[in-house]
Amino acid sequence: MGAGELPSPEPVSTEPRAGAVSPCSEVWRAAQVDVAFKEEPEDAAGQRTGPRLERRFTVARQLQGAYRYQDQWASVLEYESGPVCGGVSFSLTVPDVLADLRGRAVTWASHREPAGCLSSDGEEPVLLAGDTLRDGKGKLLLLTVPSGPTTPGGEVLLPPGLVPELRVQWEEAGCAVEQGARTRGVRLRFEDARARNGASIPVVARVGETVPLTLNGTRYEVRVARARADTSGRCGQAVFTLFREGLREQRPVR
Repeated sequence: MGAGELPSPEPVSTEPRAGAVSPCSEVWRAAQVDVAFKEEPEDAAGQRTGPRLERRFTVARQLQGAYRYQDQWASVLEYESGPVCGGVSFSLTVPDVLADLRGRAVTWASHREPAGCLSSDGEEPVLLAGDTLRDGKGKLLLLTVPSGPTTPGGEVLLPPGLVPELRVQWEEAGCAVEQGARTRGVRLRFEDARARNGASIPVVARVGETVPLTLNGTRYEVRVARARADTSGRCGQAVFTLFREGLREQRPVR
């Protein structure tokens, strides 16, 4: 294995690990990834004051499968810079963990802001959010989108400038609108936003699926946790994660 390369991945099943998940299901819990950040000593000037927060660091220590809570446990990337100690935690569903990144230079960026459209769930704007982890050359290692608004025009909004190499749209999945519901299930279409016409092969993923995706010659896997479109001209929501091939591993449960 060459410097900077990730190990070969274990075979990944396209079937949900727990419970029956159909393309029209509300959520696939096993595909959700939660992100948290902590830095000491706390410095108000260094925390999030706008929509974007970013840290570049070398991973000094890594915890895999720590701080378990219900069906999730954390992969924590820890770093030190002078008197500052920090960590970025990615909570994945057991038994998934992030591959060993110790000694690797990475950049983590996080974006949170209200989108310009109302949510199906109320009178507040839907959240526009995403987190990326990139290697020392700036290539994407991981993208997790806890809230990507799905517009009436078929787009899935991503934080501006966060992941310019990716374009996401939604398509009908033949899902019926349940009585009293304001959203319907859809599927997501992913493609390389920087490829010339015809040079990129889009892939379609439904809730409950893990599918391969290639961006600029690098292979990823896409896992969709939620994909809903609004039925009344508002914004629905997409929740999904991209892992570079080999970044998501499985560890035995102790």
